[in-house]
Amino acid sequence: MKRFYNLEVHYKGQNYFGWQKQKDFKTIQGTLETTLKDLVGSDSIRTMGSSRTDTGVHSLANVCFVQIPCEFTPQQLKEKLNQLLPDEIHIERCERTYSHFKVIYFAKSKQYIYLFKNLPEDIESNYFTNIPEKLNIEKMKEATKSFIGVHDFTNFSYKPSKNAEKVREIFKCEIVESQDYIKGEDREDCYALVIEGSGFLKQMVRIIMGTLFNIGHGKVEIEDIEVSYDSSVFHKTGFITPGAGLYLNHIDFIRDPFKGHKVQE
Repeated sequence: MKRFYNLEVHYKGQNYFGWQKQKDFKTIQGTLETTLKDLVGSDSIRTMGSSRTDTGVHSLANVCFVQIPCEFTPQQLKEKLNQLLPDEIHIERCERTYSHFKVIYFAKSKQYIYLFKNLPEDIESNYFTNIPEKLNIEKMKEATKSFIGVHDFTNFSYKPSKNAEKVREIFKCEIVESQDYIKGEDREDCYALVIEGSGFLKQMVRIIMGTLFNIGHGKVEIEDIEVSYDSSVFHKTGFITPGAGLYLNHIDFIRDPFKGHKVQE
């Protein structure tokens, strides 16, 4: 017997080395798989996440495909996992699916949010980044427009694979003041970079955020962004900002992962 489910997984990533399971490192996927094995009493489980978030990054939207060798109703599986998982990981939704649901390839767009403050003091937080030096927020807002559209983001990614597709389309990119997307943990008065696209390369959002910080400090000009789209030229405009401020906020799918699926006996 094999049963298949899609889980919407929310997590606080500060104590984990990202989503993807790794030998000798605590990750979200690794913790979820260990919990599933303990729950079903078998190693015959399989998981696949729609987004491989990095170390320290949070999620309000990651969808995980799960295969297990026994039967639970979606509500039972959700409740039992939430009883067993650490407090930082929570299953928000659970529904049956079919064996070949592709959580990576069926994702048509993803939205990330990066939270930051600009206060003249040293602030440590697992949930936002503070930049103590004064930023030109209006110039940063203007610069966000340069990321919208179809571009080669080679220079906005970390060690991209030589054969990987580097072209992505950004549908939305803006900085919001006094954001209300994410509440609690002193986040209500943060600025938020809201960016939505067809997909993202490794650490792409964090490098875009680093570029905007550099523009806000006058270290980089808005015109430099256009120069960086020429992948034949090594031209880095930003640095990799801390993972603490980054949230996977929403994923749109071409097929609804929570539509439900009838069990075939």
